[in-house]
Amino acid sequence: MRKRIIGGTVAMVVMLLVGTLVLQLRGTTRFDDRAYPGSSWDETPEAVFTDFDLALPECTEGRMRYWAGSLELYMKITASSDCVNQFIKENRLISSEFARAGPIHLIDSSVRAAEFGWQSSAQRKYTRHSRGENWKNNVWARAFVDDGTTERSLYLHAWHQ
Repeated sequence: MRKRIIGGTVAMVVMLLVGTLVLQLRGTTRFDDRAYPGSSWDETPEAVFTDFDLALPECTEGRMRYWAGSLELYMKITASSDCVNQFIKENRLISSEFARAGPIHLIDSSVRAAEFGWQSSAQRKYTRHSRGENWKNNVWARAFVDDGTTERSLYLHAWHQ
């Protein structure tokens, strides 16, 4: 009998704690399905992209993943060649070199690359694009874009200086 009372009390305490947590999280920003695990919850995705001065064309809908922190943003878009070109143009990314044969380091952090599953291919070539300091938000951006014909992938790292 005593075990039932203790077990019931423990179950009620756990349910109370879970209920309190659910009520606390109810008013916060919903986690975005496009975000990699560990991405910041304190801003909406739209606010994040505005903060990093990035425009997302409609064609990227469902074709993009990202990780956002307070000073950094990592984003991968896999979409049609036209869509990737549109993203590059709208975000003022400038090609800074000729295409290099893979494999290459897509971002400076091998830990992040492994965490996100970002791997370059020896069968593809990659062109680096960049945007220098943005006067509005003091944001820098660098991206690698593969040479796919029908679908291409863009790997972007943006950061506040």
